[in-house]
Amino acid sequence: MSSRLSLATPEGFAFNRAVCSYGYFLLAPNRWRPAEQALEHTAAPEGAGPTLLRVTQPKGAGAPLRIECATRLDRAQAGHVKQALRRMLRLDDDLSAWRRLHPKARRRGFGRLFRSASLFEDMVKTITGCNVTWRNTIVMNRLLAERFGAGAFPSPAQLARVAPERLKAEAKVGYRAERIIQLAQRFEEGSIEPGWFESPQHSTGQLREALLAIHGFGPYAAANMLQLLGRFDHVPIDTETYRHYCLQQGVERPADAAALDAQIRAHYDRYHPYQFLAYWFDLWRDYQRRFGNAWTWDPDTAAGNFTASVLNRTP
Repeated sequence: MSSRLSLATPEGFAFNRAVCSYGYFLLAPNRWRPAEQALEHTAAPEGAGPTLLRVTQPKGAGAPLRIECATRLDRAQAGHVKQALRRMLRLDDDLSAWRRLHPKARRRGFGRLFRSASLFEDMVKTITGCNVTWRNTIVMNRLLAERFGAGAFPSPAQLARVAPERLKAEAKVGYRAERIIQLAQRFEEGSIEPGWFESPQHSTGQLREALLAIHGFGPYAAANMLQLLGRFDHVPIDTETYRHYCLQQGVERPADAAALDAQIRAHYDRYHPYQFLAYWFDLWRDYQRRFGNAWTWDPDTAAGNFTASVLNRTP
């Protein structure tokens, strides 16, 4: 037995642009099907077990999403699936102020950056994205889903009692194993409360301080988590930020790249409080100039595009 659900979208919402807007759409338990413009996602609604979803927008921009579920879901499980997709696609975000500030983004329908179904998954994906190639990030997330979540992304409960050596061996996460397990344990014991991090009552500064207090979260990881939480007034600066900024400005990267940090932040400060969205608009547009629209990318080969040897070539 299967289920079919429908999910309303904001005016003008283009499903393919929203999904293919941030690299997490290439990470398990997601699978983008460019030929069908469909997202396959393995969810784990309580009581249903891992469930394959196929999400499309057959009637085009602004129309409801069609969600085809491989198993029959009850009302609570269907609600879980819809809420997960609302979070992933940021359907509840108000983009009006951002689009007034950045007309090019408005014309391109840009601003809803794809993220994960839960705060825990976003945090683990952030850990697996630091100090590693994108290809290895893809492998780590695939193995986490396959070996520990039966195809879905593993929950805190599924990871909290895993031995670090097993996680290293089976998910190829290396030194990140202890960080991931400790994070899962903190979610399980309640010392990390998703509702606190997702509350609009806390300032960006408070969130950043709390993120930096989590084992394994430095300035870059904290800044990435802030944008995943909808706080766009921090730009995560890494080697890719330096590469893109130097290319965009026509300057040579200095030996001490950190000397560029103040310039990069000043460059995007005019878009406050949406500095990250402005930066990502520039970077994603550069990727699409090089490799075509993201919704046409083949997930099996796209990882090969995001290497230093490829990206350092002048497009």
